[in-house]
Amino acid sequence: MRRHFRTALLAAVTVLSACGYFDQTDCTLEARASVQVRVVDTRGNPRRDARVTFTRDGGPEQLALCNGVGPQQGDCDTWVTGYEQPGEYVITATSADGQHTARQSVSVGDGRCHVQAQSVTLTLPE
Repeated sequence: MRRHFRTALLAAVTVLSACGYFDQTDCTLEARASVQVRVVDTRGNPRRDARVTFTRDGGPEQLALCNGVGPQQGDCDTWVTGYEQPGEYVITATSADGQHTARQSVSVGDGRCHVQAQSVTLTLPE
């Protein structure tokens, strides 16, 4: 009986190892941004004073985080929509004067260890 148990256990470990069950090489403790957003003008120059918002899965509009450290400060190179949250995102950038808007939809998948992060560049018209 013990021999059959060991054989079954060895077979299970072999199968799980082959499927990557025990392979944790891409799993880390870091939190990955769901969507990283850049806002530029039509010449590709950063629009650091833009207001960036997003919705996830049709939920309420939220402010994106400036450089991943807090609410936008008016001098951002990049914004993030939060961390490790899969879903369907609609990202909106509005110029500081409120006259111009750019919008894009993006899907963030749920990976084995982290979200499948996305990068978006929105171009605000002049």
